[in-house]
Amino acid sequence: MLNWATVREETTRILQDLIRINTTNPPGNEIEIAIYLQDLLARHQIGATIYEKAPGRASLVARLKGSGEKRPLVLLAHTDVVAAQAAKWEHPPFAGHVAEEMVWGRGALDMKGMLALELMALILFKQSGQTAQRDLILVAAADEEAGGQYGMEWLFKEEIPGLKEAEYVINESGEGQIINGVPVYSCQAGEKGILWLKLLVKGTSGHASLPLGDNVIYQMGLILNKLRQLQQEPSLSATGKAFLEGMASFQGYPLPEKWEKESFLELLGLVNKGATHAKRLEAMFYNTISPTVIKAGEKLNVLPDICELSLDCRLVPGLLPEDFLGYLRENLRDFPVEMEIIEQSQATESRINSQLFQVIEEVVKREDQRGLVLPTLASGATDSRFFRQQGITAYGFMPFLVSEAEISTMHGINERIAIDNLERGARMLYRIVEKIIVSELT
Repeated sequence: MLNWATVREETTRILQDLIRINTTNPPGNEIEIAIYLQDLLARHQIGATIYEKAPGRASLVARLKGSGEKRPLVLLAHTDVVAAQAAKWEHPPFAGHVAEEMVWGRGALDMKGMLALELMALILFKQSGQTAQRDLILVAAADEEAGGQYGMEWLFKEEIPGLKEAEYVINESGEGQIINGVPVYSCQAGEKGILWLKLLVKGTSGHASLPLGDNVIYQMGLILNKLRQLQQEPSLSATGKAFLEGMASFQGYPLPEKWEKESFLELLGLVNKGATHAKRLEAMFYNTISPTVIKAGEKLNVLPDICELSLDCRLVPGLLPEDFLGYLRENLRDFPVEMEIIEQSQATESRINSQLFQVIEEVVKREDQRGLVLPTLASGATDSRFFRQQGITAYGFMPFLVSEAEISTMHGINERIAIDNLERGARMLYRIVEKIIVSELT
C-alpha cells in the first residue's frame, strides 16, 4: 500500500529542486536539469541517457523495460521554461518557495510540476516490482518553448530507441477545473497548426522633417487594419465535435440533428455561456491571426526604410499552412508587403476511442465518481505533435484541478501549483500508468 503522504512530500521536494535549476529558454541550459534527473533516477536503479544536440542543450531518456507484448508508453515533459520578470513576482521565480500550501516558481505548471509527477510514476512503478507488458519511457526534452529544434524534433531524427515504436504518450496540457461543483478534466487530443510569419514593408529612408508618401509605418498600419477586419469561418474538427458532445451532455443541452454551421455555433454559444474561459473554447473552432512584434526605425528623426511585423497564426485541423498563407497573400494583394515563413506545422489530432483514454476516464471516476473527461484541441503547440506526426496516440493530461486565475500564471507572473494538486496528480498519474502497462489489473 503506497503512502501518499510520503509521495506528496517527495513530489514537492523534487518540484522545488527542478524550479531552482534555471532553464530559461533562451539560452535553455537544460543540461543541468538532465544531470539532476540522471542522478535522481540512478539512486532508484533506473538507467537514463543524456542526449545533447548542442553544448548545454540536453534531453534525457529513461526506460523501464517491459515484456514487449505491447508497444511502449511514453511520459513526456519539457525541461525549459520561459523568462520571468522577477521584480513583479511575490516570491522569487527560481527559488521553489512554498507559501499558502503552494509551490511558487517558473515552471510550476508549465511544466516542471508534471515532470515531477512523471518522475514519481517511474520511481513508484520501479519500486512496485510489477511486470509490465510495455516499456515505460520517460522523455525530458529540451527546447519545447522555442519549437523543439534542440529537443523533441532532434530526438526523433536521432532515432532514439522506443520513441517511434510507442503506442501512447502522456504529455502536458489538459488540466482540470471545478465547474458547477464537478471536476472536469480536459484531455488534449489535438492541437492547432502553426504558421509564424514575418511581414516586410520596404520604403525610402530620409530625414523625418521631410515626410514621404511611402512611410513604411503608415503602410504597415493599413495592413494591420486589414488583418483585423478579416473574418474567419468556423471549423468543426473531430476533437471539437467530441468536446461539444461531452459538454452538451454535462450541461443538459440537446445535440443538433445535423452538425451544420448554424447548429454547432448555436451549441457552442450555449456551452460558452457564462464560461470564464470562453476565448480558449472558441479558439478550438477558428483560425486566429495575432500580431506580436513590430519593428521599424532606430532614430527619432530618421524615416525608416523597412518595417517588420511578426504574425502568429494558429490553424484548425484540416487546413495546411501553405493554404492559409495563400489566403493571406490574396487578402493583402493590394499592399506592398513581402512574407517570410518563420515556422510552420500542420494541426494534429489523436483518436479518443483508445485504451488510454478509457483508462484516464476510469481513473478520474475512481478519484471522484462525478468526474468528467473531455477531449480538447489546444490552441498552442506542444511536443505531442512530433509523436502524432508519426501516427502515435498522444494526449495532454495533467491531473491538476486549477482555477482560471492559476492557469493565467503560466508564462505570466506568480506561477504556482497547490501541493494538494501534486499529491492528487501523483496518485492519478501512477494509477493510469499502472493500469495501462500491467495486464492483470482490472
